[in-house]
Amino acid sequence: MKRTLSTILSVVFLSALSFTLQAQNGVETGTPFGQGEDSTRCLRNTSLYSTYYENKDYNMAVQFWRPVFNECPGSSKNTYIKGEAMFKDFFRKTGNKAYIDTVMMILDQRTKYFNEEPANNLRKAFALYEFGGNDPAYAKQCYDIINSVMQSSPQNFDYTYSSLYMAITAKCYALKLIEAPAVISAYSQSMNVVENQLARKPGNARYLEAKKNIDAVFRSSGAASCSNIEELFTAGVDKNPNDTAMLRKVLTLLTETGCKDSELYYKAATNMYKSEPSASSAAQLAEMNVARKKYKEAEKYYTEAVDLETDQKIKSGLLTKLATLELASDSKQAARDFAKAAYSLDPTNGNALYIIGEAYAGARIGEAFENQTVYWVVVDYLNRAKNTDPTLKDQVDDRIAIYSRLFPSKEEAFFRSLVEEGAPYHVGGWVNESTTIRFKKE
Repeated sequence: MKRTLSTILSVVFLSALSFTLQAQNGVETGTPFGQGEDSTRCLRNTSLYSTYYENKDYNMAVQFWRPVFNECPGSSKNTYIKGEAMFKDFFRKTGNKAYIDTVMMILDQRTKYFNEEPANNLRKAFALYEFGGNDPAYAKQCYDIINSVMQSSPQNFDYTYSSLYMAITAKCYALKLIEAPAVISAYSQSMNVVENQLARKPGNARYLEAKKNIDAVFRSSGAASCSNIEELFTAGVDKNPNDTAMLRKVLTLLTETGCKDSELYYKAATNMYKSEPSASSAAQLAEMNVARKKYKEAEKYYTEAVDLETDQKIKSGLLTKLATLELASDSKQAARDFAKAAYSLDPTNGNALYIIGEAYAGARIGEAFENQTVYWVVVDYLNRAKNTDPTLKDQVDDRIAIYSRLFPSKEEAFFRSLVEEGAPYHVGGWVNESTTIRFKKE
């Protein structure tokens, strides 16, 4: 059966109408490429922009990329990867901040069509940090984005973004956009990410470098005050007293920020010594206890330091400090004994001789005359001290001038048949030293 002309025309018209209705883009249809002619155009523009992109002709590529971005936004993730790269390149070449905003728009649309919101927000933060300079608005936007991801999805952070989080936080603090507690929080959280990764991959160079960078940024941020460090680490030190890695970090931070007098430093040093006892840490604890006027504790740690130390000269110095402590508490015989032990280990230790002399000063070994003869021994040791260590001369000479006035007078010595100045004499009692007779100058 033959068709009439009107029937044929009707079929042609309906076919054309059907094709037109099917020509819809991806936004309208919710499909990757759209339908009909729009689908063909999307594929053609994708091919063209990709070719120009591969040849790094971004000015031409972007002309074909825009229709793809607008008309078939769900067609490929590459639309966003390449679009981000192109607009970043445009910014680098021009410095036009409008391109930063375009990068933000591209990443927002990537999230809309391909999800991965935390990862895309981290990309946004990186772009804002890289290109925003010291612009407070971009810095705060960057901080708000990356901080939000840290609070909601810390598992998305790697070594790069952990370092970035610390860096932008420090920048915002410097720009007075946030307060110190935010810096402390960022340090704690970013370091926690890195340390967790290192626990799984010990020795990983990238995470080790990130850890180093995060520490350095925190220390130089100006937020690392004594009180802030104590707020950050006190709970950790109390909860994990045997965590030597953390204790070292705390001790280093407090040392570098001039906070060695803090209670946290003392607590961390004490815990460190319990886990890893050493002569140097025992000596340090002794000195801290002296500063706190805890002399019994100081004596304990100095004694342990002496027992642990193998270097004779260092041990001599420790014994001298122990002797000084005993002298200050009026334990004169103990001071003398420690000082003599110190001198026996290091004959150049003039301080040890000085302490022996001071320990004998005022010693009571009998009657008034015998007690005066003790000062012959005192001056003997003080003279030896300044001859051994000339830096002590001024200090020692002042003491000698005082003690020489306490020598027996010639008349007092005469009544005891001691008439020859310079003759040998033995001082008894706990002093038990040989010396020479001298008379008080009238």
